Order: sequence, then C-alpha cells, then structure tokens
Amino acid sequence: MSKLTDLGHRLSNGVLRVGKQMLRPLRFSTRLRVGSWVGRKLLVRLPAARKRFDRNIELIFPKMSMQARRTFLEKVGDNTGRVLIEEMFMDEVVHHHERFRSSGPGWDAYRAALQDGKGALMVSAHFGNWEGMRIISRFNFDAEVAGVYRPHNNPYYNDDFVSALNTISPQNFPKGRHGTRDLVRHLRGGGVAAILIDQKQSGSPLIPFLGQPAETTLTAAKLAKSQGIPVYPALTYRNEDGVTFDCWLGDAILHDEDEVMMRAMNDALSAKILERPEQWFWFHRRWR
Repeated sequence: MSKLTDLGHRLSNGVLRVGKQMLRPLRFSTRLRVGSWVGRKLLVRLPAARKRFDRNIELIFPKMSMQARRTFLEKVGDNTGRVLIEEMFMDEVVHHHERFRSSGPGWDAYRAALQDGKGALMVSAHFGNWEGMRIISRFNFDAEVAGVYRPHNNPYYNDDFVSALNTISPQNFPKGRHGTRDLVRHLRGGGVAAILIDQKQSGSPLIPFLGQPAETTLTAAKLAKSQGIPVYPALTYRNEDGVTFDCWLGDAILHDEDEVMMRAMNDALSAKILERPEQWFWFHRRWR
C-alpha cells in the first residue's frame, strides 16, 4: 500500500470515527433519523451508487415510472442509512435485542437441530438489517451464529467493522481459504453460521435471483451437504417504525445437487425480498 493510499484510508476512517463520537450523545432514535437523512439525501446521490441502482431497477422493474423510482430510491436510502448507524453502534443494537422478533416456519426445526448438536447454516441477503438473525439466535435460542464477511479494502475501517461484528459473536470468518477452513471447523463442531448469498461471484453458475440469472456461489450447498447439516433461508425485515425487526426463517432446503439447492435458496429469498423490495441493497453489481 502506498503512503498516499494509506493516508486516504486513515482520513476517511477518521471522519467516520469523529462522526460516531458526535452522534454518541444523541438518543438512538435520533441517530437513526440522522442515518436515514444521510442515506436519502447523500448516499443515494453518489454517482456510482445511483448508476448501479438505475441499472438494477431497469432490469428487475422495467415498468417502474420515474416518479415511483424516485420514491423507491428514497426508501432504499432510508434503510441503508439506518443500517450504517446500526453498524456504527452495534453494541447498542445488541443490548436492545428485544427489538428483534422471530417469524416464519423454520424456527422449531432450527431449535431441534441445535438440541441435537448438529449445527446449521442460515443463508440470507443484504436486506433489512442482515445481522438480525445472529442477534435473535443468540438471545432467543442460546446459539451464537458465526458470521462470514468480505474484508474491506480500508484496513482501519475493517478493524472497526470486525469489532462491531464481535459484539454479536466472536466467531467471524473472512472470505478466503483460511476463513473457509475455520468456518468448516466451526460447523464440524456443531456450530451455526450465516452466509449472505446475494452478491455476484464471478465464474459461478447462473441461477435466477429476483427473476434474473445471477452468478451464484455454490458454497452454502456444498457446506450443508459435506457437514450433513440443515440450511435455512433467512431474512430480517425492518418494521414500519424503523426500529424493530421481524426475523423470518424459512423451511430447511432439502439436500440435492448443488445448483438445485442454490436455486431453491435464491427462490425463497427472492419471494420474500419482493414483498418489501425497498429493504434490499440495490447498489450491488448483482447481475452481469
């Protein structure tokens, strides 16, 4: 890393840290409103983000009018800004775990799998607040769920990001060979892990997501079968109040060929995302 790049990383992360200290004295609900404003008025207006948003919306909702698109974009920005604040103050989110409630048909089977010591996988997406499944599992089911994350290019921000994840559980594995090795060891010991499967994985098979072919990693299917554990589709919805959440867990995906399983996972997540599509992170390069 060059000195100039390092300086840029230090400065950008320094701005976030200063912002966090400035927000800390405010009530948490007020901080969320600040995050909402930042998301709606600033983040969604970044040229690169807006370009990806428009491209994705044209692909998935080609008949959406320009007025409807502007309204939709504002709602996407609202959720994105709130997630940013929740990540910055994850310790407080975890402390108020009663804001997360369980829903969906999969929880009884999930509890039974935990009691059998088999472990499990949750597959989810960047939707609502995607850390909700880990939080509710820890406090309502007495099971810490390991996270899998992609390291950020900014090492100083990445340190803060991982520190935030550690407030949920100390079990967090970076994507890559070493992280995958540790994840397998965790699952083999009866642990539970959550994997986000809604990002493009170049070179992976094209499997429909939100109705369009998308390069989708087969990792979740391979892990579930190799470890003999159930895999559940999972999403955390933000409620209308902007503060509380419903954690939906679907029925376990039957073990089958890798691509068949991943299609079932994508289908389950897509159906639920389309119920409240403004809560999905539309700034990903998900499709070709």
